[in-house]
Amino acid sequence: MRLEVAAAEEGERSAGGSDAGLEPAGRRPFTIRFSVSILILMAAILLPLSSTLLWLGWRAVDFQERRSVEHRMTALHNAVAGFIAVGVRVVISAAEALADTSDFDPATGPARDQERRKSLMELLVRHSNLAAAFVGYADGRFIYVSRTANFTAEERAELKVPANATFLFRLIDGQGEARRESWWFDTIRMPGAGVESRRSDFDPRTRPWYLEAMQRQGPALTDPYRFAWHTEAGVSAGVPIDGGGVIGFDFNLDALAQLLNEYKITPNSIIGVATDVADVVVESEPCSASAPDCLPDDAKARDILQTMAQRATGSDYRIERTVDVNGHDYRFFVQAAPPVYGKSMMIAAAVPMAELSAASIVLLERAALAGAVSIVVAIIGVLGISLLLARSMERLAAKTERIRRLDFSDRILVRSRITEILRLSMAVERMRAGLEVFGLYVSKELVGEIMRSPTSTGLGGTRRQLTVMFTDIEGFSRISEAIEPELLTSRLSRYFDALGAAISANRGMIDKYIGDSVMAFWNAPQPDPDHIYHACRAALEVSRASRNLAEKWRRLDRPVFHTRIGLHTGEAVVGNVGARQRINYTLVGAVANQASRLEALNKAYGTWILASGDVATVTAGRFVWRHIDRIVPAGTTEILDIYELAADVGETDELASFLAAWQAARDAYVEGRFEAARQGFEAARAIRGEDGPCRTFIERCQTFGESGVPAGWDGVWHFAQK
Repeated sequence: MRLEVAAAEEGERSAGGSDAGLEPAGRRPFTIRFSVSILILMAAILLPLSSTLLWLGWRAVDFQERRSVEHRMTALHNAVAGFIAVGVRVVISAAEALADTSDFDPATGPARDQERRKSLMELLVRHSNLAAAFVGYADGRFIYVSRTANFTAEERAELKVPANATFLFRLIDGQGEARRESWWFDTIRMPGAGVESRRSDFDPRTRPWYLEAMQRQGPALTDPYRFAWHTEAGVSAGVPIDGGGVIGFDFNLDALAQLLNEYKITPNSIIGVATDVADVVVESEPCSASAPDCLPDDAKARDILQTMAQRATGSDYRIERTVDVNGHDYRFFVQAAPPVYGKSMMIAAAVPMAELSAASIVLLERAALAGAVSIVVAIIGVLGISLLLARSMERLAAKTERIRRLDFSDRILVRSRITEILRLSMAVERMRAGLEVFGLYVSKELVGEIMRSPTSTGLGGTRRQLTVMFTDIEGFSRISEAIEPELLTSRLSRYFDALGAAISANRGMIDKYIGDSVMAFWNAPQPDPDHIYHACRAALEVSRASRNLAEKWRRLDRPVFHTRIGLHTGEAVVGNVGARQRINYTLVGAVANQASRLEALNKAYGTWILASGDVATVTAGRFVWRHIDRIVPAGTTEILDIYELAADVGETDELASFLAAWQAARDAYVEGRFEAARQGFEAARAIRGEDGPCRTFIERCQTFGESGVPAGWDGVWHFAQK
């Protein structure tokens, strides 16, 4: 365990630490604990709130005065503008539709009067803000429909309005002395009886709504004025008819006056709407004289308000002024409403300053209460959110730390009500799943190295002492011919899984699978000071796993896999090799070729694990080794001592007599005493039973005994073929 920790620490130092690739050189990034950030957030919320409350206390009167008036003036401005613009435009749109119909075509003459009266009456029914609807033609003919509810008692008596009458119908026709006005009630068609008539000099062609509509050749709106047949004030609109004539409407301003009353800023405030040329100003009603806070005699304030409104016509800016009226300070405001069909109207207000201050104090108290509630809510909310965030973030941090250690066992998605944290959790889970799959293709150690040092993924490598293992399946070509490819692939996968587990458990990295062979190496990418030992330990466990799997398949009457292993250690360059678009982490050097030769030599000697002398010498005190031979492999000139890895050092007692007999026989073989050597190998085989190396050397000794000692014999066997 001490060696593994030391190796891990050395690996992190060599890679610059787990975050070396993410930090600027010589500079440590500024970080802050989450709890501290929550305190800063709390301060960022509470300090502005406290400062705002203190500022409100210092500037309460002035601030609340302006804020309240501006708010109410804005609301009033929008309400009046909407009342005028929307109401007028809707009705004018309806009038334009009527003007395009054949019923109002001047060429049809009086024949269509009944349809015209019906259309005008229906318009009054649909739009309650209309006092009357009418049409005047170029020949002076005039048709008029109005509501009887708008008449005063004098008007009802003069016109003899029945008690249950709803609509008044007028018709003015004729020229000069013959021009007469006729009227009747609640009947679209002119009745035969009950029609009142009188001479009239009323000419629609002289009225403002007619003149302006004809002049503009489009919809026109008049200034407020007193209606011809009513004492009420209002505005009229006109829509021209092709061929000569205008459809008109009277808008009653009573509804606008009621609207102004609803938007009074204070009980004694005055709200008005006026134009620059009109002698009619729509104003809110004065307060009741019986009210305890009513300010009497506000006529002067109303005159000032009307004058300011008329003088401000044409200005787009809000005008504010403070004036003393009868010992009371009034604040006057004037602002233009959006033009409607060429008519500009001014919205004006006069507010007693004393009432503004009273409202400010009330608002200040409410603001203080709201501030206190906000602070409490902010504290509770921030604490709750901080706990929610901290819990989820701590789980995410723990999960990412496990991923950094290449532990992909945590498959539980971190849930959160916070969208960003949930998205982060899903991203971390996708990263975990991706790295887990990535680890199936690439060694987990290599993945860890890449995660610790992303800059290490460039092409190139480093020279390092490595231990390399090659494995191969005995007689695989024969086995593969007898098994279907799909079944063979499945069994190979189970076989490689068993071997891979043994290699990974002993800190080895699988470089590649080559058909039925496995190439693995130790001491990279993470340094391993005891890499030779771990490679030998892995070789024993690989051999044991292969035998266990073979025994299981033998019981199932399946073809079995017997594994041959070669081990060698030496210097090689290990790193990224390939093209920029696709690289492979592997080693380059003779050590790999030597390990491959050792694996192949198992076939010649009938062994399962062969290693070079460099491997056996270093681990002689930790494993049981049998010195097999000194050879010169085919294609090389270097003498190589080869050893068989027999067992752990604790199993020496079982092999002691066999190894002693083997070594004595081999000493005789090296000295050229082949008959004595043959007898020694026979004795060793008798101890152990069938043994591949004993059989091989017995055959050699028999051959040398018959042919004599080779010239220059030094105990080295030269292979002519690979």
